[in-house]
Amino acid sequence: MAQYKKGSMSWVLRYLIPVKGSMLILLVLLLTTTLFQLISPQIVQRFIDAAFAKGPMSSLIGLAGVYLVIAVCNQLITVALSYLGNDVAWRATNQLRADLLKHCLRLDMRFHNLKTPGEMIERIDGDVTNMSNFFAMFLVQIVGSFVLLAGILAIMFVHNSSIAIVMTLFTCVSIGVMIGIRDLGVTASQAERQASASLYGLIEERIAGIEDVQTGGSVPYVMNRFHRAMRAVFQRGRKAWMLRVVPWNATVILYTMAVTVVLLLGVHLYLTGQATLGTLFLFFQYTQMLNDPIEQLGNQMQEFQKAKSGMRRCRELLGLGSEIQEGTAETLPDGALSVEFEEVNFSYNQEERVLHDINFTLNPGERLGIVGRTGSGKSSISRLLLRLYNMDNGVIRVGGVDIRQLKLAALYRRVGMVTQDVQLFDGTLRDNLTLFDSSLTDEQILETTAQLGLRPWVDAQPQGLQTHLSAGGTSLSAGEAQLFALTRVFLTRPSLVILDEPSSRLDPATEAALQTAVDHLLEHCTGIVIAHRLSTLEKVDKIMVLGRGRILEFGGREALAEDQSSHFAELLRTDRQEELA
Repeated sequence: MAQYKKGSMSWVLRYLIPVKGSMLILLVLLLTTTLFQLISPQIVQRFIDAAFAKGPMSSLIGLAGVYLVIAVCNQLITVALSYLGNDVAWRATNQLRADLLKHCLRLDMRFHNLKTPGEMIERIDGDVTNMSNFFAMFLVQIVGSFVLLAGILAIMFVHNSSIAIVMTLFTCVSIGVMIGIRDLGVTASQAERQASASLYGLIEERIAGIEDVQTGGSVPYVMNRFHRAMRAVFQRGRKAWMLRVVPWNATVILYTMAVTVVLLLGVHLYLTGQATLGTLFLFFQYTQMLNDPIEQLGNQMQEFQKAKSGMRRCRELLGLGSEIQEGTAETLPDGALSVEFEEVNFSYNQEERVLHDINFTLNPGERLGIVGRTGSGKSSISRLLLRLYNMDNGVIRVGGVDIRQLKLAALYRRVGMVTQDVQLFDGTLRDNLTLFDSSLTDEQILETTAQLGLRPWVDAQPQGLQTHLSAGGTSLSAGEAQLFALTRVFLTRPSLVILDEPSSRLDPATEAALQTAVDHLLEHCTGIVIAHRLSTLEKVDKIMVLGRGRILEFGGREALAEDQSSHFAELLRTDRQEELA
């Protein structure tokens, strides 16, 4: 991630280069409108002098017509500038948003465990939105403002050097002040963005847990948290705004002083006959115009401070590296895959180790049932196997290959996992079942759903596989969601399947039907079943009993069940007693 290191601005160019053509057109249009701005006061000057001298009406009408044409053209160019500016902003920043999202999706689970979805939305979209003006108009308007300033000062030096010197001093001092304090509000703007991200994180978290909030009577507590977060956004936003407008306020004061001096000098020249009434208007008009680019530079400095805070946060995010480093191997042995854990230790944080010296071997085609109390480390084994986390030390092999040597795509092609939760995406039923894999035929999908007992539900949908589903999963019951997740995995025809509590949300009748389908589908692959219900483990070959992150027992299911002193036998007796009760 060296290209995103702090202080480096070169990465910004890669988003501007694709829109360089539009930016060039923007610059040409801006220079054209700048030329029109410089010409307009001179036309008015000639009109005033001609009118004051009682010149011919045709000349006055001609000057008025030229002024009108220039004004209309200038307005049309302004509209074009606005359109092109927004087009450039969105095309450039959308690519940055895409890069941020792709980067975040590749970061490890330790990072995502520390960030709420609401905060990540603000980091990916909110921070980039603050940069949109920078991408669209910053460079172009800075160039245009300096060209306009140079043109005004050059014309004034032609007409009167004294007034030109006053205006030049004002310009140089104003620009110097803005450059000197250009970063004044950057740090405060960063704090403002962080407060906003925290607010979005709070809102997302509470809405996601709305059932607990309502049934637990926690609405007053949530509103209290919300008001405190809003107060932080307001206070930090106010501070950031006050610091950002300091350059603008400084230029306003300087401009007022410059206008006063120029007007006094202009009136003196008029009264002494050294300037005409039209020339006096020219002095006043150019002085007024001088404020526009200075004010534009001040506004751009404010936008730059907001953009720079967004850039820092984007660089910070893009500079984060995942602890999961991919290997180079792309192939695994054909058929069912073996699994081997050798001296594996793991912890989610440094304070508490979750898995201690895990050692076991699962041969190709075997089924392993993992049982243990909540928090014993069952799910951690599956997460390590899929490289959602890195182990502290040890080796995990799949098909005889160290998973750290594999590309993640190669691992995921052959290893499937069914969790207790299912995520629906906004799309058709077919897209949700195949996860947008167009190579799977409708026949394959319907055959798999029939084997897993989901076919009646599919047939009941108004448009079959083309039925549109909404995101979130509210259109599925708990049991249907479990069957849905199983269908997704088995459509990929994996060589190793991990079932994490596959029947935890099913009624006994549905569980029995599901178990038959799972047995059939596991005939040609290795299976790891994590379960609380021991009935789910009747067909497994081996059992692993975990306790506080250690293997208490590992062996054949039948042998452990018959050994009355084993932990597994004790679990079976407890399970039977609960059923009788």
